[in-house]
Amino acid sequence: MTSYTSNSDHPVEELEHAATVLGSQEESEPSIGGDIRESVREQPLPSRTERSAEGSRQRARRRYIGLGLAALLSILILLETLVFRNTDFYGYSPGFIGQLAELKASYAQEEPAQIKVAIFGDSMSLDALRPEIMEDEAGWPRGTVFNFSLSGGSAFDMYKTYKSYESRLPAMEHAIIVVNEHQINNAEAAKDIKFKFYANLNDRLQVINRDNYGELLLGWAWKGYEMREVWKMMLDKYRHDREHPDEPKQLRDEIPAYPGGIKPLTWSPRTDKTYEYAEEVAARWFDPYVTEGVRTEALGKLIRELTESGVQVTILQIPRTPFFEQAVSAKYEDKRQEYLAIVQGYADEYGAAFTVMSNEGLDPETDFRDTNHVSPDGAEKVSRDIARRWLVP
Repeated sequence: MTSYTSNSDHPVEELEHAATVLGSQEESEPSIGGDIRESVREQPLPSRTERSAEGSRQRARRRYIGLGLAALLSILILLETLVFRNTDFYGYSPGFIGQLAELKASYAQEEPAQIKVAIFGDSMSLDALRPEIMEDEAGWPRGTVFNFSLSGGSAFDMYKTYKSYESRLPAMEHAIIVVNEHQINNAEAAKDIKFKFYANLNDRLQVINRDNYGELLLGWAWKGYEMREVWKMMLDKYRHDREHPDEPKQLRDEIPAYPGGIKPLTWSPRTDKTYEYAEEVAARWFDPYVTEGVRTEALGKLIRELTESGVQVTILQIPRTPFFEQAVSAKYEDKRQEYLAIVQGYADEYGAAFTVMSNEGLDPETDFRDTNHVSPDGAEKVSRDIARRWLVP
């Protein structure tokens, strides 16, 4: 026996109603297959001409995109070559990179075959060792001594500067390398803008870490990115000069050149000649202090390559004020001794002479413009002393 359950009291009427609904759906809704065939019949296939035209449009779009990318790449290459890697571009703005163009312009005035003595160092030797005074004391003609010192110059900067001019110093007989503790401090070498400008891939790999690898690798490939802070600052100066023509110009009209090297500084405010300021400078030099790294290695390479090429090498630490020496001894004597041992070790290994010059005979008030840079009067004394002791036969 078959049973049937329903919520309705009239099952037969429900079945008849369901059948009626299904029948009406079949009449009103075409089958899926029938609908597709009808749709295909209503959409004719593109003609050969239309297909050819569409293909041509796609090829044209790809060609335009390719030409656009090629043009963009060409522009970037031109900017890299003519602007971002060109020291002359930066020379119109004073600064750590602009000074490289100043050095280039100053050297261009010289006769390379006359240069017998080259000086490598930082801002201290830039101010203290005046080529014209040294030549006068030694009885040499003008153009015999050239000072390659850079403001803020590290040992890495000194080495890269030497390599930049090495092939253009055919008559060099004597190199004076002026050293200071900060020059072999590698704690923040990778952040130095001069390091970024000079460094090749191998140099960068020596200082790379998980915090700076992107910056260093991208900067190696694209100098415009790495020098962005410098050229953005130059754009700001350009806008200032355009908007304020009555104010002193911030960009130079031409790259300055000075006989014998970059023009030295001759003045500092009196606040830079105090024990407190000496402590500030010492802290910048030593806190923190890491002697192992690319800068220290560069000093060794500079001394070694010069001596191996037959050049006499004299390594000097030139005078600083007594209160600067006191500030260093008070907190960083162990680090100073570490630095002295490294420099002396290189001197002994490669046959160079290393001397720490005394500040005796120099007046802190008149012979220094700040705690560790000499004044013009001090430069006169230091230059003549060095010429008498190391240049005169």
